[in-house]
Amino acid sequence: MSCGESCISGFIHEGKSTGVMSTINGVQVYIATPPEAIPHKAILIFPDIFGVHLINTQLIADRLALDLNLNTYLIDTFSGKYAPEPDNWENFSLAEWLKDHGPEKVLPIIENVIKHLTEKGANKFAAVGYCFGGKYIVVTSQKNWIHVGSTCHPSLIQIPEDFTKLIEASKVPLLINSCETDQQFPAEYQKKADEMLGDGKYKPGYKRNYYAGATHGFGCRADLTNPAEKEAFDKSYVEIVKWFKDYL
Repeated sequence: MSCGESCISGFIHEGKSTGVMSTINGVQVYIATPPEAIPHKAILIFPDIFGVHLINTQLIADRLALDLNLNTYLIDTFSGKYAPEPDNWENFSLAEWLKDHGPEKVLPIIENVIKHLTEKGANKFAAVGYCFGGKYIVVTSQKNWIHVGSTCHPSLIQIPEDFTKLIEASKVPLLINSCETDQQFPAEYQKKADEMLGDGKYKPGYKRNYYAGATHGFGCRADLTNPAEKEAFDKSYVEIVKWFKDYL
């Protein structure tokens, strides 16, 4: 399923990021570092279509780094060509933009970062993807580039093909945080994920959380004044931290 209007909705969160922008193997990356990082492990974040400069996702990177004591890398999977803010979409076509950001473009970017970090001594990677980035949690899990994966409200998942490939090839435990209103990962997709991956069918490990009253975007662009959205935002973050602690 392609991205739709729900992929561009959401709210900007307040806060001041504490990480730094850097470049790894030619890829722009926002890096959040804890005071004493655990060596040889790292967290990767695959962002939604608004990219590495969205303050919301930078704040999540900062929190993950501190809560897990791991260096955290928010990767510019769009080579600087992320989607503009919705207020500036008058001359922007999401469909055309997506054509220029397929797996043939995105995967080499992720691979370049992983290769560099591996050369620097990292040997275990946890990754979380939001919306657009959720697709690449599944794909990098299929390729076993990461060691534990999680996603909130994933988009662009091909059902059942992506899950079939996951079952056939992956050793990566997968957490999916889903919600009530989501055109990109609707109820029928959620049910299919459980049918294919649940009840021990997916041997590496599978869990899906469901947040009633929440909408697509709750993981990184939630309306924090809405109780259901805030609960989904807060609880899904806690679930990601727990998942990474259990499997990384």
